[in-house]
Amino acid sequence: MRFFKLCTAVCSLFALVLTAAPLKTGSKLGQLPSPKFLDGTDRNLNDFLGKKFVVLFLWEKNPASLAEFSQVVNLHANLRERAEFIGVGIGEHQSLKNFPGAIRLGFPVNSDNGAIKQLLCRPGDPIPLTVLLDKNGTLLWRGKLRQLPAMLKLCEDGKFDLKEQIRNEVFADEVNEAIRSQQLDKALAMLRKEYQDHPEKFELLRVQFSILKKLNRKDDALKLLHDAQAKHPMDFRLFEMEYLFINQLATDAEFKEFFARLKKQFAKRPEVLIAFAVAESKLPPEKLNPAAVLDLAAAGWHKEYFTQPGARASYALEYAMIMHIFGRNDLACELAEIACLEAEKIPALLKKARAARDYYRKIRDISIPVKVSDLKK
Repeated sequence: MRFFKLCTAVCSLFALVLTAAPLKTGSKLGQLPSPKFLDGTDRNLNDFLGKKFVVLFLWEKNPASLAEFSQVVNLHANLRERAEFIGVGIGEHQSLKNFPGAIRLGFPVNSDNGAIKQLLCRPGDPIPLTVLLDKNGTLLWRGKLRQLPAMLKLCEDGKFDLKEQIRNEVFADEVNEAIRSQQLDKALAMLRKEYQDHPEKFELLRVQFSILKKLNRKDDALKLLHDAQAKHPMDFRLFEMEYLFINQLATDAEFKEFFARLKKQFAKRPEVLIAFAVAESKLPPEKLNPAAVLDLAAAGWHKEYFTQPGARASYALEYAMIMHIFGRNDLACELAEIACLEAEKIPALLKKARAARDYYRKIRDISIPVKVSDLKK
């Protein structure tokens, strides 16, 4: 469910000017700005309302929209008994018809010159955008296509809270306005209060953290994360945020403390430890901490808290890659062999493990007799 989007102001804190306010959630959409459809017919929204929910799929002639065409076709096939689908292409009519796949989506596609964006797109809403209306045309929700099935089910089950959705969006508008007007302390106070009331909404914390970073308030940013980690100790995203942050600002002592805390906190979550180890192993030389990489990888391996099928095999492959990077191709071979044994009953993973094993073997076999050429000759 969309909570809010702090536009791109979250990232750069710049001003955003709109020529007209978009339609608010909870309002009724009376008609589409354009009656034209790509099949040559003229229709209005009432032709689709009355029996089912209505899904508007807004798209433009860009790679992002093209990438979602196959997804929306599949969703339409699965949801057509529960919702009417209308595509809304934004651009010149003939060029929309010529856009690959547009006339073969399997549902009517409206041709719009851009007016639909001013009508429905809020600050920060991307295109393609999915819009959900009830059978009477009331605007219930706007968001990403992948969220549509869950939102539709909430509405069908009577669990969708339109008042709360509207409250969330009003709150988002107020925070956006505070950010655009550079009232950042006001925005932080609003976000802090909302997060206290709704600690499950991770985005509230993320936005606070982004603002504190922009203000160069390192201590406050870290305190925010540490407080959240104390309340949600197994949420690895909080540690990931800290790791990315201190990668730019931390001292060696701070890094050492972070890795020790990470290793202790996720002692029984080897997939988390190896993920951080791999991330650290890929840093440029001036930032790389080899000892931390090896320590984290070893910690997860020896604890052996592998509960899911294939988990130990996957870990072994990541561990092998690290050993290969650090020049211990012999150990990479051993770990790849273990991965093959552990993945014996998982065909896709077994194929990957065998490929890794064969690669490390080839490197091992050719590296033993290799000598540096005599450059004098």
